[in-house]
Amino acid sequence: MVFQWNKSALVTGALGGIGRAICEEFLKKGIQNLAVLDIKTKEPNLVKNWRQKYPNATIMYFCVDVSCEEELQHYFTIFAKSVKHLDIVVNCAGILNESTPRKMVEVNLCGTITTTLLAMEHMRVDKGKGNGGVVVNISSTAGIYQTSSLPTYSATKHAIVVFTRSLAYGRENKGIRFLTLCPGGTMTPLLLSVKIFQMKTLALLKMWKNFKVQSSKSVAKAVVKIIENGQNGSVWIVKNDKLDEHIGPPILH
Repeated sequence: MVFQWNKSALVTGALGGIGRAICEEFLKKGIQNLAVLDIKTKEPNLVKNWRQKYPNATIMYFCVDVSCEEELQHYFTIFAKSVKHLDIVVNCAGILNESTPRKMVEVNLCGTITTTLLAMEHMRVDKGKGNGGVVVNISSTAGIYQTSSLPTYSATKHAIVVFTRSLAYGRENKGIRFLTLCPGGTMTPLLLSVKIFQMKTLALLKMWKNFKVQSSKSVAKAVVKIIENGQNGSVWIVKNDKLDEHIGPPILH
């Protein structure tokens, strides 16, 4: 059955490189209602431009710190009550700063967990609250492989993979698909914020020459593909513009 996009979606970290591209792909697909969650206090002109470009979509912007459970719950509920039913949630909010490990855990992991659990409450069909839906949690290839230079970041991304896969099993009666996408190197402000990539040395230039990065648009298109076709609990890697399913270890029931 062809996936219908006349739905309601919520995206966290929606103004970053990948989040922004995901929102744009959703709007191109014909999403009816879009909640744009990010940490910017003032609504960016980008959101206003989206409203002009896609007049048939209702776009709401919320300034939210995903590490704050109360904020997330408040704005999540406002959006959920404003639409018929919530259909798609994408957790894209994340930071990369090994000097603030606790904050990274709070944003990358706790924010993802809180938003996913809120999505479940609004989507689940077993208690008559929703019509089912799809949750996509954005991890990283650092969540599949060990990354010695980014230990805490890698730990949060590994945890997202395990958390999302674990939710997928034994909860079929909720009518929700839980999917994980692990992007490889992607040209985003997050990547450019890493101190090593700010060093202008000969060694760095050589590394950049061998370091292949993909566009945020490639990642966004991968999100669309797995929403349309991905099986519940599946984990996907998008690297060098190529999307492949990752088969992880078996789940212990």
